[in-house]
Amino acid sequence: LDLFMVHWPVPGKHVEAYKALEEEKAAGRIRSVAVANYTIEDLQELQGKVGMMPTVNQIEINPSLFRTDTIKFCQENNVALMAYRVFLNSGKGTVMQHPTVVDVATKLGKTPTQILGRWCIQNGFAHIPKSEKKDRMAENAAIFGWELPVEAMQALNSLTTEPDLEAFRITYFKCIVRDTPLAASPPEPHQITVT
Repeated sequence: LDLFMVHWPVPGKHVEAYKALEEEKAAGRIRSVAVANYTIEDLQELQGKVGMMPTVNQIEINPSLFRTDTIKFCQENNVALMAYRVFLNSGKGTVMQHPTVVDVATKLGKTPTQILGRWCIQNGFAHIPKSEKKDRMAENAAIFGWELPVEAMQALNSLTTEPDLEAFRITYFKCIVRDTPLAASPPEPHQITVT
């Protein structure tokens, strides 16, 4: 396997799960160990306890959830970021209909989908959109050969609100124990950096 990831940082379990993946890498069965949905604190918990930091952290990234501190921490620790939910935010519906996204798309003669895909690429995030429709695949791929102007990037990078961050925090604490025995009596929410 090219990439294997721990999907959620389940309290008291994720470090051991990560170490098991490191053993698989050492045995040559996987090439890269990665994580998904990790906060700064989850990544710091790995530091000093594992042999290497993850190659990738797959997190929700879109203009409505642009967590600058988390992004900076990953970049400083050479953890590549893979964006999911680029076109929508779990707490708000679609980002593609946000007036700023629509305005930038109209000004540049692009679709909101292309604006968001290009936004990811220009921010240095891996962007892997999914579609089964040929026309949408072509639309998703048409994000190269042009750039978003600096002012558009700044506008898109500044759309995250406090309610967006709070919705993320609630979802994070729900999901780290989902489908585990911890769901019956979840641990107290601990301090996490949501930005």
